[in-house]
Amino acid sequence: MKKFLSSLFILTLLCFSCLPCWAFVAGTALYGSTEGRVNRIRIPLTATATGGTPNFTSYALSPTAYTNIQLKYGITGWYLYEVEIDPGTTGPTNGAWDLDITDANGYVISTTSLDNLSSTDTDIYRWAESSTGYPQIWGTWTISIGDNAVNNASVTVYLTFVSN
Repeated sequence: MKKFLSSLFILTLLCFSCLPCWAFVAGTALYGSTEGRVNRIRIPLTATATGGTPNFTSYALSPTAYTNIQLKYGITGWYLYEVEIDPGTTGPTNGAWDLDITDANGYVISTTSLDNLSSTDTDIYRWAESSTGYPQIWGTWTISIGDNAVNNASVTVYLTFVSN
């Protein structure tokens, strides 16, 4: 068993070291509920540029991927409440990189609010102040990073959704 796990670990390292792109990896979603019956889920996504390039692959966020006993239909129809952006030790291009969130119809939800981000500061964005209110997830969203020129950069994005 130990030899198998060692081989699996080495194979995984080899696979990831050969990828010349960013890869979004979804972490464990944290589900919670408050006394006021507002259900909340925080979904961490980590993107890392590998293979010595600044390029990346977009992440498809499906609302039905988060189904369980509490969330029979996943997060379909939930509202995007907050986006937290935490650049890694080697952050993307300072003041130039963008985080784009696009809905199933191709509408860019993040507009310009997530453009020209810092390579070191953790930023938190909410849409409550906008005239359109909070965006709802009804289909698969695309999460992507653009305008980065830093090789091997990394960033973690936390998407917080609420049910009502």
